[in-house]
Amino acid sequence: MSNKDSRIKNNLISSLLYQAVLISLSFLLPRLYLENFGSEVNGVLQTIKQIFTYMCLLEAGVGLATTQALYKRIGEKDYKSASEVLSATHSYYIRTGIIYLAIVLGIAFLYAYVIPTSIDSNVVFLIVILTALPALFSYFVQAKYRILMEVDGRKYVINNAETILQLASNAGKILVLLLTDSLILIQLVYCIMSLIQLVYLYFYAKRRYKWLDLKMKPDFDAISQKNSVLVHQLSGMVFNNTDVILISVLCDFKAVSIYAIYNIFFSQVQNFITSLVSSFTFALGQMFHTDKEKFNKMYHIYETFYVMITCIIYTLMAVFLLPLIQIYTSGINDAEYTNAFLLLLFVIMNLIANAKLPANSMIEFSGDFEKTRYYALWEMIINITVSVAAILYMGICGAILGTIAALLYRGVMTIYYSNKKILKRSQMHTYKILIVNGAVFTVIMAVFFVDTFSNFSFLQLLLHGMFHSIWIVGLYLLVNFAFNRTAFTTILKLCRGKKSQ
Repeated sequence: MSNKDSRIKNNLISSLLYQAVLISLSFLLPRLYLENFGSEVNGVLQTIKQIFTYMCLLEAGVGLATTQALYKRIGEKDYKSASEVLSATHSYYIRTGIIYLAIVLGIAFLYAYVIPTSIDSNVVFLIVILTALPALFSYFVQAKYRILMEVDGRKYVINNAETILQLASNAGKILVLLLTDSLILIQLVYCIMSLIQLVYLYFYAKRRYKWLDLKMKPDFDAISQKNSVLVHQLSGMVFNNTDVILISVLCDFKAVSIYAIYNIFFSQVQNFITSLVSSFTFALGQMFHTDKEKFNKMYHIYETFYVMITCIIYTLMAVFLLPLIQIYTSGINDAEYTNAFLLLLFVIMNLIANAKLPANSMIEFSGDFEKTRYYALWEMIINITVSVAAILYMGICGAILGTIAALLYRGVMTIYYSNKKILKRSQMHTYKILIVNGAVFTVIMAVFFVDTFSNFSFLQLLLHGMFHSIWIVGLYLLVNFAFNRTAFTTILKLCRGKKSQ
């Protein structure tokens, strides 16, 4: 267990460092794109980026199915069986890589020579190809090792490599932007750095996991749920990426740019949260299969604090983000970037999405993908149909409303299944946490609105943010402690126990 504690600590530290670097750099480049190329070109680049995020669906099913299959095997150190699982995964990735290559060529031709943009067709073609190369290498060579490292609790190695990649590639991109306006060179820098990083992770895994034998007879049964998992992953991909593509088709690329600027702030915060949580979920996943009593206790702590902390974060974003966006987009006049209603919808969407994530992790730990695939399927249908209708009526905001409608359905069904079918307890355990935190959010929104500090200077915003954050965080802590003391007392006992050791 002390070995796991060490890996959790390393994962947390590396995640914090990686996300700090990523967040800092993620805001710099879009601003430079807006200044150098304008909102339309920024919208085109964001659309291409989202299309390639969709392309990850080719491996999404087998990736998560492999992760779930390895939790028990790695937890019990059954390396022979783990090799058989990864042998099957390797075989699947080879076939997928060939399909991926064919689709990339199709997308490159479509966006370069069929769909009209303000960027030269040959430039668009090369950008698509350079964007695809790292993922193509990953399919054929590295992806299976990455899964193994995450299940084994060595996410910190990946995080450290990603941190160096972001620093090096973004420094290169900025240098290119300062010296020239070549979009091809910008993408080439990232492509080369990504390939170097993937090669490093490949050789690290080969040294660390000498027991891994990919020539073992593939255990395809272990990842037989990959198609059901794919439905879940497709639903998540629709939630995260459909909005940009629908807006680009039903509105225009300037609208995509507006959406993308708001999404930068929310996606980076969500990535930060997800990265921290993934630092210890490998231990929860293994514990689910080896020590159910301890798992139930730890899951209660996880659910309570996850919901509370994410509510604190998104409440602060609701109150203070709009003036930051105004400062960030100042001087960019080819599109209107101030939209209080859009910001409020982004906050509500992310609150609902995070409310169901602990319950959703139960489905991942238990491997009940097939039994719950229809929830994910209906979520996709609701998301796309409502979004299309709402975008035609309301524009950008309609895309968020469609996602909120889908999330409400999926949240209710996921909370029901995880509590009643897996944990064998009342749903009120979860709803109590959600109601308490939802009430605090409503009270704070009654005191402030998303545009309360609109047009404040950065210094004014900083001073108000420091003052009001103290009582907002304090209110959340006080209310959660009053209504859910068990989680607080349990975590205090665990901390005392560790200190006394």
